[in-house]
Amino acid sequence: MVILKSKPKLIVRSDNSILIEIWDLLWKYDVIRSIDINSFSVSVEDGVVSLTGHLCRASNCRLIENIVDSVVDVAAVNNKLVVDDELTMQVAQALGKDERTHPFIVPVGSSHGWVSLGGEVPTRELQLVAEEVAGQVPSVRGVVSLPKVAGESRDPMRCPLQPLIQARTYDHNKQEGVVTHVVIKPRNRLVTHAVVSTKDFRDGKYVFNEYLVPVEEMEVVNKESIFLKRNAPPLNTFPAFKPSEYPLAPLDWQPPYPYSVGTVRWQREQHEKAMSELNSN
Repeated sequence: MVILKSKPKLIVRSDNSILIEIWDLLWKYDVIRSIDINSFSVSVEDGVVSLTGHLCRASNCRLIENIVDSVVDVAAVNNKLVVDDELTMQVAQALGKDERTHPFIVPVGSSHGWVSLGGEVPTRELQLVAEEVAGQVPSVRGVVSLPKVAGESRDPMRCPLQPLIQARTYDHNKQEGVVTHVVIKPRNRLVTHAVVSTKDFRDGKYVFNEYLVPVEEMEVVNKESIFLKRNAPPLNTFPAFKPSEYPLAPLDWQPPYPYSVGTVRWQREQHEKAMSELNSN
């Protein structure tokens, strides 16, 4: 949902000053602070405020937009916030329209953009089809649970991690690096690896290297930092990152919040498959 409200105001202060006031106001509302504050972002450019991310409640979406619109010197509000009810409907409609999943009842739930698929399907192949159909909805943040396969135990719910670009990364050997890209599986839109750049001292000089760190090796992930598990190997012993094996995601593919075009990579096989399907159409 994109709502643009133009206001003929003269910009008389900096974008950063406007941004600070917006966050100060948002933090005063318990209903926003306690439920949604960590699942959306606010940016300001030339007085135009952009809202991106996910919310649990439609009422909070309207409240946030009204708060931002009330700030002096805000020239316009570009609201791209996604509400869970709307996202649930989008995924349910996609599953209903696909001829492969249409015959089955697949309940859909969403929480801050994380989509859960319930119900039961007869085969593992159909389970993966349901995952793929849900993952093709551009505003899905990630698919964290799948329908049960008949006769099998239900798969455990995934615990999604989203290492932020430029987050400092630390291991327990006092090595550190910084996240430059993430690798995402397009089928479910979940991060599988972070590309971490380090400055290593070798042969009497510092050299920069990039390593491929699986999210399973991460213990703490927050906005500023990533800490690897205590038993994880040192950063410089992870596989070296090879750009040719992990090309940038296609430009027409919308990355999940909070990532942007140019920061997400796919495995080469997935990228080649997507390009082949695009060319065949």
